[in-house]
Amino acid sequence: MLYTNDQIFLDGNNGKAVLLIHGVTSGCAQMYPLANVLNEYGYAVRCVNIAGHGTYPEDLLHTSWENMIDKAEYDYRMLKNEYDAVAVGGLSLGGALSIVLAKEHPDIRALLTISAPLKLLDGVFTQEFPPEQIFWHRDLGGKTGIAKKHHIHYEEIAVRVFKELQHIIRYISAAGFIEGITTPACIAQAKDDTVADPNSCRELYNRIGSCKKELYNPDTGGHNLCFGEERFPLFEHIIRFINGTM
Repeated sequence: MLYTNDQIFLDGNNGKAVLLIHGVTSGCAQMYPLANVLNEYGYAVRCVNIAGHGTYPEDLLHTSWENMIDKAEYDYRMLKNEYDAVAVGGLSLGGALSIVLAKEHPDIRALLTISAPLKLLDGVFTQEFPPEQIFWHRDLGGKTGIAKKHHIHYEEIAVRVFKELQHIIRYISAAGFIEGITTPACIAQAKDDTVADPNSCRELYNRIGSCKKELYNPDTGGHNLCFGEERFPLFEHIIRFINGTM
């Protein structure tokens, strides 16, 4: 079990809360840098694990995209039981799951998406693996900076999870889905994202039905925008948005 990916609960002092959801194959520790900043501004923050993540690699062999949505729904309802004012957000797959929550719960106060994919670029997440291949090795070595501490993931990834990610992308991309969201939205993605199509953020911004929406689209930052030096202006933008919305 990945004990470093135990779910994170930070109590706040302003009566408002934020649910943060990590990216595919990673764990809730991925969202801690943003969670810490939000908490410093008084927000209670819950960093949760997506279904099949943060436990054992074998769990992803039996986790469907519906299970992932159900777990996000459960996490939101648990937080909503404690706080009237709740925002949801996430990175990559976590951003896509946040979009699902915003569609289902119009009372969510703010939607925060980082590198949420409406289309994936060619790469590991889209490649066809041989039928006999069950796991893909993703080494934990070579990480630098805060990614070394917080980007914790299984080293053996069940390859079927990438098909589940694609199911969720198709689900949220369907005609009328994004258009039906009215939650105030802050949409962030770097132009040099090499995992999600960099045009995803602009399509999401143009399609979403929210009256209040902002697009943060820096030139650099990569897919894991909340890990590099570029995270500081991103976090400032998110804080301004959420303070003005909640």
